[in-house]
Amino acid sequence: MVKGKEFEYDILESPTFSYLRIHLKRGQQIQCEGGSMIYFNPALEIATKKASKGFLKSLKRVLAGETFFLNTFTAKGDGYLGLAPAFLGDLMHIPMEPGKKWILFSGSFIASSIHFNTETEFLGLKRGLFAGERAFYLLIDSLDSSGDLFIGANGAFFEITLAPGQIFNCDNGHLVAMEDSVTFDIKRVGNLKSTFLSGEGVITQLKGPGRVIMQSRNPREFAMWIYSLMPKERTTSSSF
Repeated sequence: MVKGKEFEYDILESPTFSYLRIHLKRGQQIQCEGGSMIYFNPALEIATKKASKGFLKSLKRVLAGETFFLNTFTAKGDGYLGLAPAFLGDLMHIPMEPGKKWILFSGSFIASSIHFNTETEFLGLKRGLFAGERAFYLLIDSLDSSGDLFIGANGAFFEITLAPGQIFNCDNGHLVAMEDSVTFDIKRVGNLKSTFLSGEGVITQLKGPGRVIMQSRNPREFAMWIYSLMPKERTTSSSF
């Protein structure tokens, strides 16, 4: 069992089929992504509410690849619950300090301390047009108190730490999270030929300082690979 800023937890069956077990003491609460719950014991109570205040803010969260609703678990006595994302991969704990902010990309949010503020941000029309699944993102703010943030990856995690002004290019489908001190922009891959024929299209250009957390598998590319293996319906025509 690992002691976080607020909760005790275990990450089990890592790294391919990871799931999270959170241990709550009486009176503690945690907010979790809708659909992530595996189990919880009778000492906990569950309540479901819109992810953000207001219908449109919750709807924007869906555009960022997350759910419209969040589940809140409250411990009436000491208890525990199990959480896991829908995809295969690993889980990571990020300890949050007062005033710390993290940017989370599509589908990576699993659970967090209940007092965190979560806003859905849009890259803007120009950048968002080319960003695809990363046009919207979550901005997580720990506000004035420390706490715990749990994120998931498709495949394995790996991370880099950028120095001030350091540039790093990556496929935006592999981005999971980064400190809000990192700035980013959407760029074309080389010339027009490279943009349309390389299979990459556009890249995300990051600029330090700060930590960047990535995943070894691109969900979109994985889905397209699965689709390519599926039997296709054949149409037949007859002539008279």
